[in-house]
Amino acid sequence: MLPAVILLYHRRKHPESWEYKNKNKSALFAATLLIGTFFLFYGSFVEPNLLTVNRQIIDLPGLEKPLKIALISDIHVGDFNKESDTQRIADLILSLNPDLVFVDGDHIFGNYKDDNRIDYLKPLGQVAKKIPTYAVHGNHEYGVGLYDSDIKKRFKLPNKSAEIAQAMRNLDVRYLINETEKITVNGESFLLFGGDEFLIDAVNYESLDKAKLENPELPIIALIHNPTAIYEASKHGIDLVLSGHTHGGQVRLPFIGPAGTIETDLPHAWYQGLVEYNGSKLFVTSGANESGARLRLFNPPEIVLLTIQ
Repeated sequence: MLPAVILLYHRRKHPESWEYKNKNKSALFAATLLIGTFFLFYGSFVEPNLLTVNRQIIDLPGLEKPLKIALISDIHVGDFNKESDTQRIADLILSLNPDLVFVDGDHIFGNYKDDNRIDYLKPLGQVAKKIPTYAVHGNHEYGVGLYDSDIKKRFKLPNKSAEIAQAMRNLDVRYLINETEKITVNGESFLLFGGDEFLIDAVNYESLDKAKLENPELPIIALIHNPTAIYEASKHGIDLVLSGHTHGGQVRLPFIGPAGTIETDLPHAWYQGLVEYNGSKLFVTSGANESGARLRLFNPPEIVLLTIQ
């Protein structure tokens, strides 16, 4: 904002200046600076704090009674998001009173700092003690960033996956790592597969394939952090894949869509919301917080309240 004010002041006080001689252009330039400053302030300090509830209805064959599931992803506690932010998430989830809670990876914001950021997840224990809560790994748990052909080069930060899994289990969160559980809620049953992290090629469907043989009539929901897994997941008869990771692009531009892109070849139209691929449904949440810059625009953080029926 200050550069725009200086420009206009200089135009007024110095008739010989370029700004004075080009009033229309200087006014347009000043307006652009003011608008840019507004959106930068709003996107950095306002919208990231506007935690919203995104209510979605998804049809899933095999269920007669509706199930309410709170889906949360990309909490990213750490540099920007502290325990108070997780408490706000926990309070909102509890107020929604879902049947189940799914936490879809990237619980921390990975970096080299040796601090207590994992402790910032403690309010999730308040949720897990009242509502069955399931979670899976994301790439930040492993310290993974890029999708290099050499898998060793994908590990950019310390691997805290084992420490985080144990911390979440200590909070009574059921932490799934390539595991499948039969879940029964309100008389309705389905298989839940919790996949490991896609970016380290760790998703293994062996437990799911075995569970399908034992329960061929049950619908299947998969919790996998990276939505790019849909290509392989659809080959295993999964009815619904729930993912995060994209943050919806974090910044979404009108008529364009996500400004930020992820490291794999995923259509931009799949960065948030519900799509179908090869007989499987994929739902991607925009996430609850940010990574990289603390910036969101036209894409507020969210908790998704899914009604599966």
